[in-house]
Amino acid sequence: MGLAILVGGALLLNELRQGLVDARLESLRTEGQLIANVIDGEATQGDPEPVILADQASSIVESLAVPRTERVRLFDAEGHVIADSYVAADRVETTPLPAALKPGERPFAIPGFQPPPPRASDLAQRDLDKAIAGALAGQTVSGVRTAENGRRVVSVSIPIQHVRDVVAVLTLESGDVDSIIAAQRMALLPYIFIAVAVNLVSSFALSQFIAQPVRRLSRAADSVRLSRSRTIELPDIAARRDELGDLAASLEDMTHTLSERMDAIERFAADVAHEIRNPLTSIRSAVETLELVRDAKARERLLGILKQDVSRLDRLITDISNASRLDAELSREPERPVSLAHTLHEIVGLYDAMRREGEPHVRLLGETADTLTAPVQSVHVV
Repeated sequence: MGLAILVGGALLLNELRQGLVDARLESLRTEGQLIANVIDGEATQGDPEPVILADQASSIVESLAVPRTERVRLFDAEGHVIADSYVAADRVETTPLPAALKPGERPFAIPGFQPPPPRASDLAQRDLDKAIAGALAGQTVSGVRTAENGRRVVSVSIPIQHVRDVVAVLTLESGDVDSIIAAQRMALLPYIFIAVAVNLVSSFALSQFIAQPVRRLSRAADSVRLSRSRTIELPDIAARRDELGDLAASLEDMTHTLSERMDAIERFAADVAHEIRNPLTSIRSAVETLELVRDAKARERLLGILKQDVSRLDRLITDISNASRLDAELSREPERPVSLAHTLHEIVGLYDAMRREGEPHVRLLGETADTLTAPVQSVHVV
């Protein structure tokens, strides 16, 4: 979120700067065109050739009410200054001097001498000369360049034409774009502070209401995994009416179901041990008695008991295996609708197949030819 605010602020400032520059350029073009028309009508003549009247043009520039943030300069066809609003208003351009050299210090080292970089005034004069040259060619040159004091200015150079000849160039400069942008940046500071405060508050809220409950759920799940607990009990989180509350309730239900299944497995293991222990005890007693019995009939009776107990153990183990397999299959089988009529029909058929002599018959009342789809009214034992 903070990165998004920074990126959005940078884009906003860029758009604002470009919009200010474009608006200032348009304003300077309109203002400069008006001044150029006045100078063309009052301070130029075309006999015997088009020229500009320097004194009258300078008087026109001096009479202009130019704001302090703007500068108007008039150049002749040779590129020489005819009039300057800064000179007319007694304004002096100042630039900071370079730092004084220490005693014994040279301005540059002799080995590997490199010439010093050009000064800001030289670069500014070079840019101004390019703009004037473009205007003398009959084009209106506008853009952002560097002034003699090192500040960025928005500049427009307009050619003054008389009888289709360029007799002078009017240059308007405005250096208030940076100050306007700085003011806009200062105006954005409260919003930046508000965004940072909102970011901190939202981070704290996310930590308290999202991260901390999730961490508690994670610790509770780890406790169940490490067998230090059988269930997850977090009623304060489960009572929440949001996604975390649903998650906590689902985890509690899951652990309760697992705990109940573990209890069922324990009871099943105890019942199996009890059921197996009875025939094993009978078999051990019959084997111990078999060694002491000498009567053939008694030995046959004991052998019959042994066979019956072995068969009982075999059936018991088979039933345990089938029950375990059925439980495993049910846990892997996805939930789907089950036909109760079909299930009852299968149960009745299985019971009839396993029915012994003398046991009652079981049939379905309301059974038709299509037993799989016909409705079942009741089960009747006869």
